[in-house]
Amino acid sequence: MPILLAVLALTGLTLLGAPKAFAETWLRTGGATSVPAGHHFYCARGGRHCGAHRAVGPAQMTDRQWARLQSVNAQVNRAIRPANDIDVHGEPDVWQIPRSVGDCEDYAMLKRSKLLRAGFAPSQLPLAKTRLPWGEAHVVLVVRTTQGDFVLDNLRNEIRPFHKTGYRFLKMQAPNNSSTWLRVTGRTGHLSI
Repeated sequence: MPILLAVLALTGLTLLGAPKAFAETWLRTGGATSVPAGHHFYCARGGRHCGAHRAVGPAQMTDRQWARLQSVNAQVNRAIRPANDIDVHGEPDVWQIPRSVGDCEDYAMLKRSKLLRAGFAPSQLPLAKTRLPWGEAHVVLVVRTTQGDFVLDNLRNEIRPFHKTGYRFLKMQAPNNSSTWLRVTGRTGHLSI
């Protein structure tokens, strides 16, 4: 058992896999920026991931919370069949909470919905628009935790710190209003609300 604990300490994992403090890096944001068109129209239709709310501190990351994040990420990735908006809706950018098919932002919104029901606060679960390494736009769910910002992604089941995704983060929802998006200006070792 002491060897196992030493290995866990060196890798930054606990017995259940929750990250340790070495991952403490958060996205730094600047001023307001344009709202993704699909999100704007989603909110205009009365979507649930819109509007003002109270900003709270990052989620306390425990083994139980980490297991919940892993479960929701894998469950949604299995349950939803990938399909682009043109094929499903006949339009290029339709945001929705999917039932069986969807694209990246749909996966992210379903994960956000499930985690909100599990007790996370809206300010702890901003959606973020990114660019993949080959330039394609991509939306993910960021989970703001005491251990850093982590990404739940439909392209992989593994949850990674945002800076280990290989993505370029462009904008994300404001901590006090899901209808407002902020420019991502870099990363920081100190999260402020």
